[in-house]
Amino acid sequence: MKSERAQPAYNLKSIGRWVPGFLLSFIAVYALFKLVPIDQAFELLKNIPFWYYFFSAIFTLLFLLIRTLGWRALLAFRPTYMDTFWKLCLGYFINNIFPFRLGEISRAVFMGASLKVNPGEILSSIFIERVFDLIILAFFLLIMLPFVVGMSWVKTTAWLILGIMVIGLIFLFLVVQNSTSFENFLQKMGKKSNLVSKIIIPFLLSLLSGFKSLKNPKQFAIGFLGVLGSWLISFVQFSLFLFILTGTSEWWWGAFANTTLALGIAIPSAPAGLGIYESSIVAGLKLFNINESMALVFALIMHISQFALIGLLGLYAISRDGYSFKNLFSQLDRFKDQLKDKQMSGETHD
Repeated sequence: MKSERAQPAYNLKSIGRWVPGFLLSFIAVYALFKLVPIDQAFELLKNIPFWYYFFSAIFTLLFLLIRTLGWRALLAFRPTYMDTFWKLCLGYFINNIFPFRLGEISRAVFMGASLKVNPGEILSSIFIERVFDLIILAFFLLIMLPFVVGMSWVKTTAWLILGIMVIGLIFLFLVVQNSTSFENFLQKMGKKSNLVSKIIIPFLLSLLSGFKSLKNPKQFAIGFLGVLGSWLISFVQFSLFLFILTGTSEWWWGAFANTTLALGIAIPSAPAGLGIYESSIVAGLKLFNINESMALVFALIMHISQFALIGLLGLYAISRDGYSFKNLFSQLDRFKDQLKDKQMSGETHD
């Protein structure tokens, strides 16, 4: 969809929301400069062959291809595989250029526009995807933590995360199985407030519609296996390249660094998790007494290769769908406003 009229991409209000994320990233970068011999790290980085970045990018591409299978299943196979892939790339690209993980919202908005459905319906599939992420991460943390620290409270925390996610998934499953009763409950709630009936209820109903993948065993299974498969690809990528760099690491050290990274970049930060990405990996690998400079070099190789590949794929996805890179942020806001207006006017899509 082309922009009819150019609008400012930024304003003081939107920039103000970015301050906490940039502050966290600044703190992370400052900590890296204090704790890591930066000169030594960059000397090591200059001697890294190009093929390290190339093959790391290949693993990232495999991650995206497998992840696409999972997300498309959670979308009930409605979009084509390639459309799902490019929307996924667009979402990750927006995460890399805007703070606060706006790529997740973008995926919902742009895929919703493509399928002509409420973005809440798409957002529910992304929510399930994130629940799968946390369940998988908690599971692998439970496997690895006893070998890392042997601290009972850490293991208890991992069990708590896993338990909450599983209970939440069961709750969603029960809600979907009794969707008619839940919809009737929402309709009764809507009668008490005009605002609730015009805005909140349509969004919740579209969200519930998106959760219908929990009702279909095939969609649920393929969705989970797609997310799990993407994590396994990422674990192999991190462990393999860590071993290539150090020659001494255990096969699971890279996977552990990957889980610390996933938890670290969940914190709102600057675009692409700048600083947080590197400090999370350095902190995770410090537990194995890996040299801080080598750990930073490893983090930079992973980050640069991912950023470059997703940048190329994201730019193509933007041009493919007819969006303007210059006004991408404004277009996202305009899409959300248009869809909100449709909700308030009572317009919905099946």
